[in-house]
Amino acid sequence: MSIASDFGLVDDAWGGEMAKIDKPTPCNSALMIVDITNFDAHPEFGMGRITSMRKLDLTYYWERLNNKVLPATQRLLEAFRSCESRVVDVRVGAQFKDFADCHRPFRELHRKSGALRGTETFHVRKELAPRVGEAVIDKSGASAFTTGNADIILRNAGIKNLYLCGVMTNGCVLATSFSAWDLGYRVSVIEDACAARSESLHRDATRLMSAIGIDVVTTTQISGEAAE
Repeated sequence: MSIASDFGLVDDAWGGEMAKIDKPTPCNSALMIVDITNFDAHPEFGMGRITSMRKLDLTYYWERLNNKVLPATQRLLEAFRSCESRVVDVRVGAQFKDFADCHRPFRELHRKSGALRGTETFHVRKELAPRVGEAVIDKSGASAFTTGNADIILRNAGIKNLYLCGVMTNGCVLATSFSAWDLGYRVSVIEDACAARSESLHRDATRLMSAIGIDVVTTTQISGEAAE
């Protein structure tokens, strides 16, 4: 299955009557990139700086992020942009300078790392920088729907099919995918464009998502590029 066949630009990938219900098209589908920001996904900022100071070993996370997630997400961006579909970036942190608006469990980490809107720490990583005409959602907690305004933006735009990637698989990706699924979106999580602190956390999170009916797919399936 490629994004082109998914959108009906070539022969339908599903077939049958079910394919006619909210069938993915460029107009009703969106790629949502969760928290691939300097705060969450750059070793010199935010979480990376704090965990380094605390001497926590995140070798697996940084290697997966740099070697797999970033290249996969760049491929996905190219595919969705070429189809003129929607692209949504999600960022996390505070908007008030005293961090009072942050979700309580995250507040101290955001404060210590300086994850404040307008700072470099808050920005999407430059390799994936949003373009003019692409949405950016700022959230204060885990889910882009419950602590951000994702639902109103996507519904206003007529989005029914949501393709998710980002970090962390067992945290904000999981929370956002469950919220979207519960609100009635058709959700696909692109697992090789997601990362967690360990392989087991990543695997367990994707199993949870799959168990409730969220599609767990790969970049190759979605972008249509050859696996090799």
